Amino acid sequence: MKSSSAPRRSRVPHSARPEVPGVCHVVLRVRRGLPWLRTPRTYRVLERAFRRGKEKQGFALVQFSVQRDHLHLLIEAESKGELARGVQGLTIRIAKNLNRYWRRRGGSVFADRYLARAVQTAKEIKRALAYVLNNARKHGVWSSATQPDPFSSRRWYTGWSEVLREICRPLR
Repeated sequence: MKSSSAPRRSRVPHSARPEVPGVCHVVLRVRRGLPWLRTPRTYRVLERAFRRGKEKQGFALVQFSVQRDHLHLLIEAESKGELARGVQGLTIRIAKNLNRYWRRRGGSVFADRYLARAVQTAKEIKRALAYVLNNARKHGVWSSATQPDPFSSRRWYTGWSEVLREICRPLR
């Protein structure tokens, strides 16, 4: 017998989480119909949640980028289980703070699933770092070549020129 409600769909494939003893690139999508994340006040709410939930046993939020309807995170985790528990705790903290700020009684903020991709080699880590910290350019919401995106953690990252040198180095 069919259910009367339509099935919930997620754009994230239902695949096994990567076994991650190291860095992982995570994308969290916000449910449709919610306000944009890329506003100064909403960013301050997110930043407070990032600071409070950035480090737990076996889990650390390393870098982030806030877009209109999704977040890009670089996370270090000791295992698949630590990744799942850490992301779950972080999303709960963010959702509670955003619901309070948006004056919503509750409800989910993020899509059912999140995208997680293991980043293993040094070259992959540098590329993931550049992708996350420059993601606003990809989406066309930030275009300054001299100033860091104000909705990302790039302004606190000191190794940026080294990363750019490595990525932009001509192939031999």
